[in-house]
Amino acid sequence: MTSRDEAVTLVRELLMATSNEELQKLIALNLPRMDDTFFSVLTDAAEAESVKNPAVGARLMSLAQTLLPLRTLI
Repeated sequence: MTSRDEAVTLVRELLMATSNEELQKLIALNLPRMDDTFFSVLTDAAEAESVKNPAVGARLMSLAQTLLPLRTLI
């Protein structure tokens, strides 16, 4: 189980990936940690940032869309 703080840290790490290859490696390494708490934090962050900073919000939404199909593998 992931705490909210751990989920926030993981979302930040994924968001800061500098390439698609780096992002895929981070996802593969952290997939077991991507639980309901993680997805809740990711969704909340995407919604909040869509208002405050649309570019970051769009990136978070894209990340969520990439990760949601993987949720069934967890």
